[in-house]
Formats: sequence, C-alpha cells, structure tokens
Amino acid sequence: MKRAVLLTGGTQIGTQAIGLLTGILVTRWLGPDGRGQLAVIISWPSMLAYLGNLGLPVALTYAAAREPLQRHQLLGNGLVAAVPQWLILGLIGWALFPVLLARHGSELVHLAVFYLWAYLPLNLLTLYANAIQRGSGYYARYNAVRASVPIAYASLLLVFWVMRRITVESVVLVNILSNLVAFSLAMTLTLPPLWRLARNVSARWVDLVGLRKNLRYGLSAQIGSLQPFSGLRLDVLALTVFSATHELGLYMAALAGAGLVRAQGYALGQVVLPEVAKCGDRTEQWRIIRRFMLLASVGGGCVFVIVMFAATPLLRLVYGEAFVSAAPMLKILVAAGVVGGGYRILVNGVLGMGRPGVSTVAELTGVSCGIVALVLLVPRQGATGAAWAVLISSVISFASAVWLANRYLGRTHAVHKDEPGGD
Repeated sequence: MKRAVLLTGGTQIGTQAIGLLTGILVTRWLGPDGRGQLAVIISWPSMLAYLGNLGLPVALTYAAAREPLQRHQLLGNGLVAAVPQWLILGLIGWALFPVLLARHGSELVHLAVFYLWAYLPLNLLTLYANAIQRGSGYYARYNAVRASVPIAYASLLLVFWVMRRITVESVVLVNILSNLVAFSLAMTLTLPPLWRLARNVSARWVDLVGLRKNLRYGLSAQIGSLQPFSGLRLDVLALTVFSATHELGLYMAALAGAGLVRAQGYALGQVVLPEVAKCGDRTEQWRIIRRFMLLASVGGGCVFVIVMFAATPLLRLVYGEAFVSAAPMLKILVAAGVVGGGYRILVNGVLGMGRPGVSTVAELTGVSCGIVALVLLVPRQGATGAAWAVLISSVISFASAVWLANRYLGRTHAVHKDEPGGD
C-alpha cells in the first residue's frame, strides 16, 4: 500500500508540474486570443467526455478488484459501451456546438467537432483499460499511462516549437496525439495479461448482464462525485458561450494561477479524511479538522495577500504583458480558492466522521447559487462576472458546510448530555 501511495502521489505531483509548465508556455505562445480559442475548442468536448463516461471508470475499478477472474470481460464491456457512447456524444456535439459556439465562427466550431470525434474514443478506452489496471493493483502500469499524456504533450509541443509551428490548430493536434500515445500504452499493458486470463478461464469477453451492473454502479458513483465548478468548469463553459476569445484567454490564465491555491486545500483534504476517520474521539476529530483548516488558512492567506498587492507584476512575469488585465479576475479567483480549500478540508473531515450528507447539501446549495450568479453576471460583466460567480458559490458552500457541521456537533453534544453520566 505504501508503494502504491508513493507511486500515485509522485505521479500526481509530476503530472501537475508538467501541466503547469506546458500551460504557461502554451499561454505565452498563443496569447490571450489563441488561449481563448483553445479553451473554446477543448472545454465542451472535455465536459461531454466527463459526463458521458457514465462513471464506468469507477465501476470498472471496483469490479476489477472484486472479481479478478472477470477482468477480461470488464475490458470487453468497456469496448462495447464505448461505441454507442462515442456515437451518441459525437452527434450531441455535432448538433449543439454550432449553436453554443456560434459567436466564435464556423472554423472554431468545426475544430471543436473534429476534436470531439477524435478525442472521445481515445479518452474513453484509455480510461476503461486503465481503470482495470488500477483495480487489479498494477499501480506502476496505471501511473505509467497517467504520466504518458503530459509527457507526450510536452514532448510534442517541443517538436512543434522547434519547427516554429505553434498555432491553435497544432496544439489541438498535440492534444489528440498525446491521447493516442496514452491509448496505445494502455492497450499494450492491459491486453496481454487479460488475453491469457481469458484462455485460462474459457469465458467470453462480453457480459451484458455485468455491463448493466457496472453502469448502475457507475451512475450512482458519478452523480455523487460531480463538481460543477472545479470539475465540469461551468464558469469556463458559460464564457465560451457569452464572451470573446480574448477575454476567455485572460480568464484561463487567472484560473490557472488560482488553481494552485485550491489544490492545496484539496491535497490537505485528502489527508484529513483518513486521519479523522481513524480517530474515535469526537472532540479530537474536530481538533484535527481545525488544525488542518488553520494550516490551509495560513498558506492560502499568504498567497492571497501577495496576489492582492502583486497580481499585475506576477501576471507580467509568468504570462507576459498581454495578460496583465487579468489581475482583477486573478484576485477574485484566488479568494475563491482560499475559501474553496477550507471548504474541501471541512467536508472531507465531516466525511471522516461518517456524515456524507453535509457535503452533498452544501455542494448543491453552493452550486445552485453559483449557477444563478453565472446567468446574471456573465452576460453583463463577462469573465469578471464568472469569477464572482465562482467566489459566491465557494462562500455559500463553505457557509452551508459550517452551519451543517455546527448543527451536527450540537446534536452530538445533546446526545452526550442525555447519556448517563453526561455533563
């Protein structure tokens, strides 16, 4: 288990570091307009792929761990599911993109449709094959496939940069090719052992009854794990519909900078959940949560103060002069990141106390208010309005979680007082 944690954690850190570097370089090379065009092309296909996989990666991971003799059937089920998913999602994008992205011109619409049709099968099949590797406990193979995407992306970008061919179209092509590399590696690592397994157990490769079970499990897991602002990026999707590419490019630069703050809270939240769960004393559990929230507040607060006073020179240093007008958005999104980090620690801590309802209710409350804010603010204020919507959603989610957690703590104290010997 320790080796698995080190492999997965190290891969996560490495891929984030490569992603940060390539993101900065692409943003500088393309400028605000080009970065916005790239977001228009990629954001909607990514959202459709995220929703359209129906939670099958989680279901296949679970099934591979529980049913080792049926792992070859899980891959067959994934292949069977991927074909209708590809066709249905591709047709949805083909019908909707010309309407949703009309303000950006037919060329960008065609590129978005092309990227969707090329990206979907590669993404779905890679996810399904790698989910089986993860469920089987082959963490070295699993993490090799995960790392292959950013490594191939960075390598291919370097090739195009040397050739002086860095354009929006070439970066889209690099995205597709890097996913093709990951797909090829995933199949190379997954197919041979499953082929041997199928020969030994003499069972067919597809089990439709099992596929229906996988889909039921996957859908239930996906509905509970959707993160509309940090996962689906509803703010970016709204800007692709209502804003020009230049403004969207500025927003993407600010979003990348603020994401580092939110990532701190997410990382601490991953630690606080098991630490709280293995502690039986309720008072000590709350002490752990407060300690982690204080740590996140100090780190996030320092970043917030720096950004408040140095947003413009920071943007000029990292992205160049063309992006300095993103400073107001960066300040708002960093504030949202600080609040969001505290929220993630709190709800993960309460999850460790066995109260999953707190995060569900708080998330739904914040998202509902955030969507209303998007609808009201983005048409009027553009990218700045989207940043305010993210902050509003973060604050309301956090406030709801605090209220629900305090209410739960009050009920716990009341129970203790009613018990024999209670204070």
